[in-house]
Amino acid sequence: MKYYKPDWVAIQETICEGLSYDAQNNAWLEECKKWLNQLSRELGDDYAIIESENFFILSSEDNKYNQHFLKFLEKALKKILTALEGIASDEGYSKHVVLILADQETYYDYTFMFYPEDAKVGLSAGVYINDGYGHFIFPHQEINFNEPTAAHELTHACLVHLPIPAWLNEGLAVSMEGTVLGEDYFLIDKDIIDKHQQYWTEESIQTFWSGESFSNTDVGQELSYHLAQLLVRNISQDYEQFVHFSKNAHSNDGGETAAQEVLGISLGDLLTGLLGDGNWSPISA
Repeated sequence: MKYYKPDWVAIQETICEGLSYDAQNNAWLEECKKWLNQLSRELGDDYAIIESENFFILSSEDNKYNQHFLKFLEKALKKILTALEGIASDEGYSKHVVLILADQETYYDYTFMFYPEDAKVGLSAGVYINDGYGHFIFPHQEINFNEPTAAHELTHACLVHLPIPAWLNEGLAVSMEGTVLGEDYFLIDKDIIDKHQQYWTEESIQTFWSGESFSNTDVGQELSYHLAQLLVRNISQDYEQFVHFSKNAHSNDGGETAAQEVLGISLGDLLTGLLGDGNWSPISA
């Protein structure tokens, strides 16, 4: 089934940039409400729209669930912006939109509208769609599953203004899950070190720097997220320097130029302690 998908480019052209911030914000709010109302009618009578200071939720969950999730999202946004001060940003018009869809079938029907027909999309517990009016989509599930996913995806939304490589984007998102929930999800031991050393080669590491490995269907996906978090933890020890690096890192070279100019080291050299000697540096396309 295809659901209502506004022409956001056309809508943007109707909102005059010469208007004040408040006027533009109100215009986007009205367009957002029109979209959600139409989508709500298509999804059915069980769906309702609720809002807080920074979020709209369109959901078929009960009010207790929705109110709890709204409070969590507001708290998560504040924590992300504080923890990633100088990197994350919430600038823009209108509110964040969250869809909580009633079942897996509806969730994937809706999600697949934003991918090419032949795209291979793995299972997920939630996703941020950076297309038109960026928004979050979750399937019906226990709220304790939605919370870490929401923290992760909300971090992505706060980084869309930066052209950073996927590994940095994902490393920050995974790290923020722990920050928002007050838990440290990072683990490194002999078993996972062995997995890294057995999996990565000088050729396959290029899929990590390009971001391709984060969509792998084998153990490489898990290892990619772990490696991204490891790198972020290591290079963020000097936070001021890390902010400078993050503002200059670019996906076109995996962040290598920024690493050399800001950190004074090749990204590949940062992996020798884990993977041993080798040519682990990104190779620009």
